[in-house]
Amino acid sequence: MNRLYLRLTLLLALGLLLIGCSSQDDEGGVKEHVWKDQVEAIDKAREVENVLKDAAGKQKKAAQDSGY
Repeated sequence: MNRLYLRLTLLLALGLLLIGCSSQDDEGGVKEHVWKDQVEAIDKAREVENVLKDAAGKQKKAAQDSGY
């Protein structure tokens, strides 16, 4: 039973140590996001998708207006 408490105390201390040594720069801000480039690429792809959808909608409307 005594060893159990010792192990739990050590695990708790280790957890607190890891939390205390978080990855923040000197100014207190959080480090840059790991997948920042991928997120930016996905956002750009969504913008392109919207442009293509708008263009397809305009083409469809023009075709319907001309009788095709």
